[in-house]
Amino acid sequence: MKKWLGFLCLIFSLSAYGEMVDTFPFKRTEDRIRAVELAKSLRCPQCQNQNLVESNSPIAYDLRMEVYKMIDEGKTDEQIIDVMTARFGHFVLYKPPFQWRTALLWGLPFLLLIVALIIVWRYGAKPKGRSVATATETALWDLENTATFLPNEVKPDQVNQQSAVKHVRVFVWGMWILLMLLPLLYYFSLNRFDVVKEGEQAFAEKQQQIQTATAHARNDDYIIDIQNKLRKEPNNAQAWIELGQAYVLSNEFENALTAYGNAEKIMGSQPAILGLAATALYYQAGQRITPRVQQLIQIALTQDENETASLSLLASDAFLHTDYANALKYWQKLLDSERSEVDRRQIIESMRMAENLLRAKKTHEELQ
Repeated sequence: MKKWLGFLCLIFSLSAYGEMVDTFPFKRTEDRIRAVELAKSLRCPQCQNQNLVESNSPIAYDLRMEVYKMIDEGKTDEQIIDVMTARFGHFVLYKPPFQWRTALLWGLPFLLLIVALIIVWRYGAKPKGRSVATATETALWDLENTATFLPNEVKPDQVNQQSAVKHVRVFVWGMWILLMLLPLLYYFSLNRFDVVKEGEQAFAEKQQQIQTATAHARNDDYIIDIQNKLRKEPNNAQAWIELGQAYVLSNEFENALTAYGNAEKIMGSQPAILGLAATALYYQAGQRITPRVQQLIQIALTQDENETASLSLLASDAFLHTDYANALKYWQKLLDSERSEVDRRQIIESMRMAENLLRAKKTHEELQ
């Protein structure tokens, strides 16, 4: 029994691999909400009981992106559902239509109810000269105390009532066994046992990877966590910003720009978003301040002279080109801003290094 419970828990708790990038640049923000809701109504063909939004399997990602693309192209929900059912059948729908193939699924509860009513009517009919309640109570009492009766004390109606109670109990137990067996038979007929075993092995491998994960792998897991959060809250601008920063750490600058673009659609052209986008473009260009990067920095600092990402980028670029004086100026401005997002300890260490290098540079120039 514990083994079966373990399998059932595993079905609902498996965390599949999420190697794909789940950022889709919708033309309209309202389409993102509609796309997520529609994807939630479609079942993943590979997973046990997860929709396209909950599942991180590769096939769920591909189908999710296909749904998003069709919605962005202007197709209706009905057209998209028709495409999915034509490919995977009605299994992909959580509410399949009534057809001859699904007749048992829809009609079984009503059939069991009708059979139960027939049994109750058959064995609960009122005997002559006695009420139903009295006959039933007498039968139950006689059944539990059969050992106390002598043969000549057992009446025919008592025997009939005992037999009826036995039949009812047999029927109840039979219904319970049937309700337990039908899901199991259906489960094994779909060849899901192998999927569970594969999922169990994948889960064990995933746990092993987490224990030996590098910083890059941990960042990938962080990206997956944010993606899962965004599937539930697609208009969470802060989550889009966090996703963009995580992509920058993984050197996936194009995806970072897409994430920042989604945040900008929700919040508008905020200085913080512009500064982060400039940083992604800077690293994408091979650590060069291109005209586009310079433009974004100027706009961000015009709106907010202490914008953290822009000042940090200017300081890092100045340090990279041995312009230690300007690097110190930008870092000092970050410290003076007293922003909560500023890593003061890291900046102070960088400033000390820049000061030492600046002194060494001046000494070298004096000696020459």
